[in-house]
Amino acid sequence: MKTFRADFLVAALVILCSVVMLAALSLAVSGAHLTRPQATLTIDLPSAVGLDKQAEVRYAGASIGRIRSVRPLTDDERLQVSPECAIRVVADIHHSLPQLRVGTTAAITADTVLGEKYLNLEPGPVTNPGIAPGTILYAKRSASLDEVMTAGKQLLDQANDLIAKNQEAFNKIVTDLRVVLDNFKVISTYGKTFVGTVARKPWRLVFGGPVPRLPSEEKIINSDKPVPAPIPND
Repeated sequence: MKTFRADFLVAALVILCSVVMLAALSLAVSGAHLTRPQATLTIDLPSAVGLDKQAEVRYAGASIGRIRSVRPLTDDERLQVSPECAIRVVADIHHSLPQLRVGTTAAITADTVLGEKYLNLEPGPVTNPGIAPGTILYAKRSASLDEVMTAGKQLLDQANDLIAKNQEAFNKIVTDLRVVLDNFKVISTYGKTFVGTVARKPWRLVFGGPVPRLPSEEKIINSDKPVPAPIPND
């Protein structure tokens, strides 16, 4: 009987610990808080793309709470309160927050490209007056990944159109650049030969002496060496 009772107590303890761990994990994953929020904030946004309910709310990068609700604004709310916004977010603040001042804005952002989106409050200047409780904050419009990719595609298309319209001019520029580079290769080859010859026996400048035979310009240009300069071995 004692063995059965001990096994029962162990099994009950294991189950109880599992339930506690499951509850703790659920709270951690959901971001829920057991305590009541210290304050609530209302933020109107032009768009809530990528922002989920229970997303994190930060103040200058520091975590201060979670989003409680996300809903579209009605036409009357947009006309009377937030004409440039379409979404209203209510956030629960669970940590101490400095006084919000005029100029405080919000923005949807993420730590990395693939990171989870959160709502970041950017504080206004400390010299500005404080915001009255219940004041609606406004978020800056942030471009979504699709908008960035669309803008990049449009820019690439415009560049392709520009190249197509000026193909002849681009070809002439490339041709002229090739001529300049070829001439520079010839000049640098002759210069390297001269410097190498004089460096070995400087008195050749005064008394003369044998000098290496310079290759033709065509041979220099067609050579696979960067600077095919002949240097005397004497």
